[in-house]
Amino acid sequence: MKNKHNFKKALLATVMAIFSIAATATAQCVIPIAPGQSYNEDFESGEMECWTVETTGAATWAVMNGAGSNVVAFQNASADDEARLVSPTFDLSDSNSATLSFTYAMMALYPPYDELTVSYRTSPTDDWHELGSYSLSDWTNTYDEMFTLSELSATFQVSFLGHCNGGYYIFIDDIEIASAGGCARPVNLQATEITAFSALLGWSTTGNEESWTIELNGENLIVNTQPYLLENLASGRDYTFRVKANCGGGMESEWSQPTSFKTLCDVIVVTDEEPYFDDFEASEEFVCWQSEILSGEDNWVIDPGYLILNNTAFFIWLGGEAMLVSAPLDITAVSNPILTFKHRQRQLDYRVDELSVWYATSMDDFWHPLGEYTYACEDWEAITLALPEASATYYIAFKGKSNDADGVYVDDVWVGNNPGVGVEEMPTLAAMVSPNPTSGMVSIEANAAEGEVVVYDLFGRKVASVTLCEGRANIDLSNCAKGVYMAKISSEVGLATVKLVKE
Repeated sequence: MKNKHNFKKALLATVMAIFSIAATATAQCVIPIAPGQSYNEDFESGEMECWTVETTGAATWAVMNGAGSNVVAFQNASADDEARLVSPTFDLSDSNSATLSFTYAMMALYPPYDELTVSYRTSPTDDWHELGSYSLSDWTNTYDEMFTLSELSATFQVSFLGHCNGGYYIFIDDIEIASAGGCARPVNLQATEITAFSALLGWSTTGNEESWTIELNGENLIVNTQPYLLENLASGRDYTFRVKANCGGGMESEWSQPTSFKTLCDVIVVTDEEPYFDDFEASEEFVCWQSEILSGEDNWVIDPGYLILNNTAFFIWLGGEAMLVSAPLDITAVSNPILTFKHRQRQLDYRVDELSVWYATSMDDFWHPLGEYTYACEDWEAITLALPEASATYYIAFKGKSNDADGVYVDDVWVGNNPGVGVEEMPTLAAMVSPNPTSGMVSIEANAAEGEVVVYDLFGRKVASVTLCEGRANIDLSNCAKGVYMAKISSEVGLATVKLVKE
């Protein structure tokens, strides 16, 4: 467990090195917000002007001066300590409607995480009414939120209540209250449908915008639609964008928080003479690999020598599953395509995190299993797997599954030709399935005397496992939901994957 704390402490030290605590302000103010106007607070003055703190215990809110921009942070000492950050009093009596937007981030090591509750009240004697609550830990991302405000009054306030459960910090920034007719800052920026050369950019709107200005890597583009398909991008490149709204009559909003994305790599052509290789040394971020959380909070990251010398792909151990997917590979010119890599899975209190390897022939294909490794591997182990169904858009994926052990490491990924095996010498496993589709029982016949058959759903979850005996195996899918399943057959003859359909 010590290594886990050291790894996270290194991240915390990186964050905290750029911050120093500034003094808080206690002045009360009344701020009128007329229709078409807005109030903005980014704490760049270094003070919490007109904001107050109500606290229990040692918890508090204070401005933190960063190298880039200031934020206000919830800092705590003991479990169940609370502190409420209370806004100035806003006079919204002339407004029919208004919105509250802000950005937030939360950091912790382990659950239960700290809690953030956002509320409003119509007067100092009114109870607080909850707008939303959050409890998470994310060391790399900030989040946007927007609420429509009701019960507007001449003594309106909002608040941010922090509750300590043992986390590190809650950060709040870029608070905006925009009255109807004003020009609200865009929030909830996201980039979806990302390809090698395009991305669909989207954000939340309030309805009175005439156009938007997108700043992409420092260059501005005015658009009239949302979402907006951005094309002619470079493959495998990092992009950062932010947006401001143009509401007519010369009214413009504040800039949104920036959001980053990376275009996919273009197809990498692999030949016998030019194999594909990645030892993850080029960067402290993945190059031409995409990581995706499937469940929980674990993900694949580059470990730049914190836990093991030299860079490796590392699956964190905090619970859940995640997949690390390669760029598309064109392996049609490879004589006998194989995948080699090395892995390490260290045991912790009799627990071992799991690794499985998959392939797909295109983005529209489902994932096919290649190998599964659930045992302790204290030192590096080299693995070689034949790659079936060669295509011009071939994907390799490593899936990690946490059992609260010591993580999964993958390094030195190589795709190329196996020079020791001729095409006619490659082992071939053939299998027949009947009935298919099936309503329950299915029989598999293979040209191998013994082996193992493992059935997975399309999310890679194991649903059945049987032994191949004298070339036959029977699988009962009666208790499985209707849909498509994949049966991976492993034997001395080779590997094969067949599709099963449950009606």
